Amino acid sequence: MKCKIYILLLLLSGTFTLPTMAQKADSKTERRMLRTGNKDYENEKYTEAEVNYRRALDANPASAMAKYNIGNTLFRQNKFEEAAKQYNELVANETPDTDKTEASENWYNLGNSLFVQEKYAESIEAYKNALRRNPHDHEARYNLRLAQLKLKEQQDQQQNQDNQQQNQNQQNQNQNQKQDQKKQDKEQEQPQSEQQQKPQNPNREEQREPQNNEAQPHPEQMSRENAEQILEAMQQDEKATQEKAQKAIMENRQKRKTDKEW
Repeated sequence: MKCKIYILLLLLSGTFTLPTMAQKADSKTERRMLRTGNKDYENEKYTEAEVNYRRALDANPASAMAKYNIGNTLFRQNKFEEAAKQYNELVANETPDTDKTEASENWYNLGNSLFVQEKYAESIEAYKNALRRNPHDHEARYNLRLAQLKLKEQQDQQQNQDNQQQNQNQQNQNQNQKQDQKKQDKEQEQPQSEQQQKPQNPNREEQREPQNNEAQPHPEQMSRENAEQILEAMQQDEKATQEKAQKAIMENRQKRKTDKEW
């Protein structure tokens, strides 16, 4: 990416107004600071160059060359946002009388400052404006195409991120639905007795009536074996009783017989 510096040129017209002493001093300071700044810039002393260019701007606040060169030094110091502000000020003050080459370079450097900040859409417009003012600027055309490709790549990446986020949200929603359904199924599988044993209104215990939970006596069930044993015992008792009765009858008969024989 190119980054040009203006070297101060004095353009004299056929007629001009004689400057005052104060204006002459400002003009001399501006030229001197611009030359000093240019030497620092060529020696890659960008901080010192910026200081000298700002001194030139103090001497002449309307100096477009000082503003342009300040933008270049800021760019070289990786202060891209500040550089863009400088170039924006230049293009904002552009008039129909502004030199087309200078205007094109202002827009071109603005595009570069926006490009490195990944503001590709804005840099595209800046490169287009540079080409409108200088259609033969091949570097601006190349950077325009590169910015368009970068913008598409950025948009595709953003779209992929949006799709991934949407898929993740859908997966989370499906997972929550599965968990809710599983919980509902588990509750439905619980025995009815358990459902009845759950307190319906646990915060209002005074409404619950006390329950008599003491165990009630139940008749013991008789097994078949016990019944047979009891029946057998009853039969034996009955047989013994019958035998005793028969024995008593026989004894009574025998006694009567004996008494008769006497």
